[in-house]
Amino acid sequence: MKYLIDTNIVIYYLNGDTVAIDFIDKNIDSCAISIITYLEVLVYPYSREEEKIVRDFLELFKIYNIDMNITNSAIESFRNKRIKIADNLIGSTAKCNGLTLVTRNVSDFKSIEIDILNLY
Repeated sequence: MKYLIDTNIVIYYLNGDTVAIDFIDKNIDSCAISIITYLEVLVYPYSREEEKIVRDFLELFKIYNIDMNITNSAIESFRNKRIKIADNLIGSTAKCNGLTLVTRNVSDFKSIEIDILNLY
């Protein structure tokens, strides 16, 4: 894996944004998501048919669960920088797994020492 895709990029993809679609389609074999992104995307009230399509899409990615390394990194970041928990866990997932975070919301992660790629 090389990239951790943030929730906003997944949502852009699902909404037909060509920048997100081009990047993910070209790099799908190098892309992963956090279980937090999986949750954030699927809490939207999709129809049954839409939810199946979205789940099938999300399962194309390697999905990183939250382990103790990620948890401890998030605790440390939260204590020092007060980053929202969901963003903190996503950023810590990238940090602990040596991944570049692909996001449009760079400011949400600027306090975490990770590589960030803003497609926009």
